Amino acid sequence: MPRLAISEFSMVRWSLEEEIQELSRRGIREIGIWRTKLSDMDADGAADLLYSYDMRVSSLSWAGGFTGSCGMGWDDAVADGAAAIRTAARIGAECLIVHPGHPNGHTKNYMRRLFGDAINRMLPVAIDFGVTLGVEIMNRYGSPGWTVFDSFNESIDFVCNSANPNLGLVLDLFHVGGEPRVFSQLERICPRLALVQLTDRIDHAGASHRCRLGEGVIPVENWFNALEDRGYPGSWEVETFGQQIGPSRYRKLLDDSITEFERLREQRAISRGVSAS
Repeated sequence: MPRLAISEFSMVRWSLEEEIQELSRRGIREIGIWRTKLSDMDADGAADLLYSYDMRVSSLSWAGGFTGSCGMGWDDAVADGAAAIRTAARIGAECLIVHPGHPNGHTKNYMRRLFGDAINRMLPVAIDFGVTLGVEIMNRYGSPGWTVFDSFNESIDFVCNSANPNLGLVLDLFHVGGEPRVFSQLERICPRLALVQLTDRIDHAGASHRCRLGEGVIPVENWFNALEDRGYPGSWEVETFGQQIGPSRYRKLLDDSITEFERLREQRAISRGVSAS
């Protein structure tokens, strides 16, 4: 059965305990954790809280900045990534999301070598702790602060050309939901997917903003059906945030996300003549 999760980025002003309580009341059993939130509670305390509510962790965000873009040198960024892997294992996260960082003035070959070397250094740790490193499908023109790859294909190739099962892809519909060239590669991408992040997008005045599912331009239902058809086994993690979604709207955002996710499931079941339950 498709599994709904909610990213902490969707409820950024709530505490972890408040988030877990609200999700639990609604029957949601998975959450995407933000490392910054864990600074208010150590990993052991978070693990105990998650366990007490029978809450799984769909992802931990994030490690990276290996180009020096986050103010850390390469060695420090790799060490931080290894620490994030251990944290992910402690709280039971299925994947650690990894971002290379922006070019930071480096040449194309050098910045990609920095990222590749960092992944190679971190993968043995990830294997030891049973954590998947999830690289988001991005390009640096649409996401200049986050990745060293010029195209979506390059980020896909980086993972798919590796035989290591602890290296996977993260598909965020905000970045790729309007990209038919990515959609056409789902047969190749799906076996390497560590996580799918659900959101919708509004494009206005030359800028794009996340919005609630069903309110934007992304054909979410097409992606949902295509990935389910291909046997995607992971979580569907809602990651919707922005100035228009403040703390007073978090509960409605959760309710609306559940409603839309159930609609996706029901429409898929109807189209196939089976029960959604």
